[in-house]
Formats: sequence, structure tokens, C-alpha cells
Amino acid sequence: MHLKLDGVTPVPRMMLISEFLLHADFRAVLDRAVFVAAGDRLAHEDGDLAVTRPCGEQRRHPARDSHWICR
Repeated sequence: MHLKLDGVTPVPRMMLISEFLLHADFRAVLDRAVFVAAGDRLAHEDGDLAVTRPCGEQRRHPARDSHWICR
């Protein structure tokens, strides 16, 4: 599933995220998998995955590894 990490677009359903593509050729792997709920908004900030709940609460989850994908 393609997710927008713009901090504005809400996630359509609950899901477990362990890694994500920031760009078509840049991947980030999280320290631990993260459950996000429907309505949460995601953003990539300072190397972390920032999850903002609909109530405004924000949680940050550090990335263990980030790297360019050579094609």
C-alpha cells in the first residue's frame, strides 16, 4: 500500500509498519514495528517516523536504518 508521509493525509485503516519508502529509491527501516490506527497522520521528521493522532498527540519512532536503493 502506498502511504503519504506528508503529515496531513490520514491513514485509511489500521496497519503495522516496519519499514517505508520515503522516495521511490530511499527506504527507512524502523527500530520496532509500529501499529498506526485509522485517521493517524504520518510524517518523516529528522530520521524518525512521526505519528500524529486525530486528537493532536504526537509519537516519534526512530529509524534503525535508512538507505538509498540502487536499481
